Amino acid sequence: MTQKERLGMVAPCGIDCGICELVKCADNPQMMEALVAHRIPREKLPCAGCRGVKGKCPVIPGTCETWRCVTEKKVEFCHQCADFPCSRLSPASDRANVLPHNMKVFNLCAIRRLGVEGFVGQSAVLMQTYYRGKIEVGKGPRLPS
Repeated sequence: MTQKERLGMVAPCGIDCGICELVKCADNPQMMEALVAHRIPREKLPCAGCRGVKGKCPVIPGTCETWRCVTEKKVEFCHQCADFPCSRLSPASDRANVLPHNMKVFNLCAIRRLGVEGFVGQSAVLMQTYYRGKIEVGKGPRLPS
């Protein structure tokens, strides 16, 4: 994958599709089978990323409303919209342990601050910190030593 293609794997909502299992299963037959076992249609795998599938993510029916909104407003990322952050990006505890949806606003702020290239360089660590980090009050999440 070229650098330009990799940078294009960052969705308008701030999720880095380039580190998503739905994309990475292209090189991992076991991961592919696990996703199919979780009822993700084989014909939708591997995913080409949000931009590559024009908002038709394999795990949601139809077209993503956030994708539709960004397309209508003609912005590349949600943080470029006058309504940022909107209710589509609101965090919720529902499935926060398995979905990166609560990271969207943080990721978008990181993209605005670092640029897409800088964000991609840090996104895997951000995701690991989200899922494995432990909160230290006043310090934020820290990875266990």
